[in-house]
Amino acid sequence: MTQRSRVLLVDDDELTLQMLEATLEGSFDVTSITSGTEALALCAKDQAFDLIVLDVDMPVLDGYETCKQLKAAPISADIPVIFHSARISIDERLQGYAAGGSDYLPKPFDAGELIAKIGLVLANRAKQLELSGQLEETMNAVLSTADMMGEAGVVLEFQRQLGACSSYAEVAQAILDALQRYALEGCVRIQGRSELIARNGRGPCSALENSILDHLIAQKGGQRIRPLGPHTGFAYGSVVLFVRNLRMDRSSEMERSESERMGRAIDNVAMLVEGAIVRVAALDTELATRDLADVRHLVSMTRNALTDISARSHTQRMEVQGVFEELSEEVEASFMKLGLTDDQENFLSSIIKKHAAQVMASLDKSQEVEKFLGKIINKLNQQV
Repeated sequence: MTQRSRVLLVDDDELTLQMLEATLEGSFDVTSITSGTEALALCAKDQAFDLIVLDVDMPVLDGYETCKQLKAAPISADIPVIFHSARISIDERLQGYAAGGSDYLPKPFDAGELIAKIGLVLANRAKQLELSGQLEETMNAVLSTADMMGEAGVVLEFQRQLGACSSYAEVAQAILDALQRYALEGCVRIQGRSELIARNGRGPCSALENSILDHLIAQKGGQRIRPLGPHTGFAYGSVVLFVRNLRMDRSSEMERSESERMGRAIDNVAMLVEGAIVRVAALDTELATRDLADVRHLVSMTRNALTDISARSHTQRMEVQGVFEELSEEVEASFMKLGLTDDQENFLSSIIKKHAAQVMASLDKSQEVEKFLGKIINKLNQQV
């Protein structure tokens, strides 16, 4: 029997808790509590929760602060959190993202949406756990080489890696690797000719990260680089990148060296994105070239098949015509032996000629179809 996932519900409203329990208890093992303080205490001694649905508006300790403290504690840091709130603006979602949330569920909730979001977050968590061993090895390798590379060296190494990228996923991973060398993290989305890739340094983007990337794409005004609170977004058409804790609005309180480092980092990350744009365009061109070659091959095969059909049809027509002519000659030669009258002979001859004409007319129609297909092939040849 498959073990059911354990879900912790945290909400100070008893009615909401009852509704959440009724929705989830058929699919999950549900535990309900009414405050952030209880959540911290319970998670400190119980490591078995697979996911937390956390209300934002609670007295004493709100959802954002509760989540921050959960993520700060090693015992509960890896438990994914879905925020539940009537406040769903981009600023609220950014606060949820900054606190460490995986998704954001509006109030009042839709049962189908809630179950779908929980399923997606749990699936992403399972994938991240599966890749955690590989990630740790990669992080160690990245950290060992980071000290040997300056800021400019990161960009140069990234450009070198791009030349070997043969897919959008490899381009996305190259961007994330370069961010790690700058001691930064975030999420990236690449929309290419054949597919869409959205991922962070651990695996697929969470629903909350995807909503932030959607917000960056939806913004108008031509501004490619824009601040999102203490973070920065880069929207360059086919490549969209969100970088955490990279500030554009650097305050006067920030040390000059740190402010300059942030400025250089923004410029360098912009160069990473611009390089990725060029590589994605090259991959799209390669894909379009392969598609065109496939179309040309298909047109060539169709043209050859049509030529063969036409030749066979012509041969068939000649054979049928010969058969009817031979039949007519044999019938007319037999008239003298049969002793038929002139009217009977004319009647039989007319029947043979009538059916011969019908068969030949049918064959002529097939030739009209061949001519029509030939015109289509010629047009395709001109377009490709």
